[in-house]
Amino acid sequence: MKKKYLILFALIVATLTLLLSGCGEKQDELEGKYIATFELNGGKLDIGSSEVASKINYAYAPDSYMIDPSTHANYKISRPGYVFVGWYKTAECNENDKWDFKTEKITAEQLTLYAGWEKEILYTFSVCYLDGSEVKTLGSYNVSAGDTFEDYRGYADERDGFTTLGYYKDAACTIPWSNDEKHPGGETDTDIQVYVDYLEGEWILVDSYSKLLNAVGKGNVYLTADIDCAGQTLGFRNAFRYVFEGNGHKIHNFTVEKTGTIRVPTCAIFAELGEGADIRNVSFEGAVFNYTGVTAEGIKERKVAALAIAASGSFSVTDVSISGKLVTDYDGELDTRNNVTYEEAPNANVTNFTANSIYKVQLPKITPHVCRHTFCSNMAKSGMNPKTLQYIMGHSDISITLDTYT
Repeated sequence: MKKKYLILFALIVATLTLLLSGCGEKQDELEGKYIATFELNGGKLDIGSSEVASKINYAYAPDSYMIDPSTHANYKISRPGYVFVGWYKTAECNENDKWDFKTEKITAEQLTLYAGWEKEILYTFSVCYLDGSEVKTLGSYNVSAGDTFEDYRGYADERDGFTTLGYYKDAACTIPWSNDEKHPGGETDTDIQVYVDYLEGEWILVDSYSKLLNAVGKGNVYLTADIDCAGQTLGFRNAFRYVFEGNGHKIHNFTVEKTGTIRVPTCAIFAELGEGADIRNVSFEGAVFNYTGVTAEGIKERKVAALAIAASGSFSVTDVSISGKLVTDYDGELDTRNNVTYEEAPNANVTNFTANSIYKVQLPKITPHVCRHTFCSNMAKSGMNPKTLQYIMGHSDISITLDTYT
């Protein structure tokens, strides 16, 4: 209990004398008290006023524990470019001379302690890009040794008019940045530059089937990988008016379902190419154009095309190829129009477009009687009793059942 009172008394006395002694004003002698002087050793004490102290004097009861001034909530001890590491008994601030406030007491009428400082070492990751021959920095992250890089503030996306493609170790963007890469630290300030590769313009980057479905119709599309659609449906019903840059990749293994209306059923990857559409550097492979259910009477026109049915303005198609098969139950003549569009497109700018690998697969005519034959054959193969099968089929003579289906 006595120890607690001594500490409390020392703190009250120290607080009352701090402003006077730290600012160099004359302090009344405190009879019987020991004085501890804390030299800031190049640092400064901000006491929340316009004045800044370079040292601190505290008065304590003899043989009492002292309060560490750096822990006081209202005082800030600092030195630009340095980190405060503790109080020392000598100005040299050797580690063996560090004062321990938990175990050591003031035992002399005058005690001087010195602030210890270590040079602040900054470890940073900087997000950069090469603009001509000049390296420009978009932002930096302060990190610790061993930290990995993460552009959580999105510095890379702050370059106007460009789309981020990825992060790299080198300015030429030839060595991709690894997510496992860690800051090496070091004895001096160390900045690790992370370079960003850009694509000029505003693009939606696509590397999967789901991203492709979400991207088309919302902006310019840029493929960054081949896309396997795993047999799923691919087709865009609204007019496409953007750039579709395939970047030499392929979209494959997909089905194009019949759309349009009851009287005019259509089938194509794009329903319409609108004004400004630009499709280039992409191949569509392994496509299945499912054009079934188009035998009903009353159909006015049947429209099938590889790329698009219609065009509503000027557009461009460059280095595009399509291959696959057309599956249909219609046995009449179908003009598949392996041109870019089914309908006339006088304002088209087409270079190196091929779709001549699409071939028609005619489905057989399937009637209810065909299903009857199939049922009977399957039952006979499964070992059903012939008399039972004759009864189910309604044959007047069992020879019909045996000779035709077994």
